[in-house]
Amino acid sequence: MDIAVLGTGNVGATLGRRLAGLGHNIVFGSRLPQSERVQQLIEENPHAHAAETIAEAARQCDTILFAAPWTAARETLTNAGDLTGKTLIDCTNPLNETFDGITLGHTESAAEKIAHWAVGAHVVKAFNTASLATMENPDFDGQRATMFYCGDDVTAKATAGTLIDELGFEAIDAGDLQSARYLEPMAMLYIQLAIHQKMGSQFALKMLRR
Repeated sequence: MDIAVLGTGNVGATLGRRLAGLGHNIVFGSRLPQSERVQQLIEENPHAHAAETIAEAARQCDTILFAAPWTAARETLTNAGDLTGKTLIDCTNPLNETFDGITLGHTESAAEKIAHWAVGAHVVKAFNTASLATMENPDFDGQRATMFYCGDDVTAKATAGTLIDELGFEAIDAGDLQSARYLEPMAMLYIQLAIHQKMGSQFALKMLRR
């Protein structure tokens, strides 16, 4: 796939690098595509084809991995321009400034806000409930970490599910986009366990069935 990664922080860099390694054509979109940080990211990812402005990266690709910080989400989407018909995989969590709570939840979600701002895009929530360490390697002694995802468009969800599976996660469809209201607080639980309960980042969520 041709995938635009909007956001060159830790999540965008990690997922972009892994997807490029799987053979996808990755275009990193940044406000400052010629910055030293972004150019280093390209050098470290030989399969990533380019660093572009946010608008140009979005224009080139039908699939967008949205990894901008929540505080910059609306501005980034405005800069991206017309996203009609594109699949937008939203990795954000609406964390507050001190990372000890979320600013939305239960009756509204960041993903639904993003769908409202990105008019015409098919938004899928995914990759928001795992640590960077798990994104790097979702295998835990032969068991794949679970990655929940949700969205309203069947085709966009199929695209997200395929990428989740290719990255080595167990992909679990959690329903329509409204389910992001539950996935985002789940990410806050992960942060609580990892940081405040001092469990670190080498654990993952897993759904068991019988």
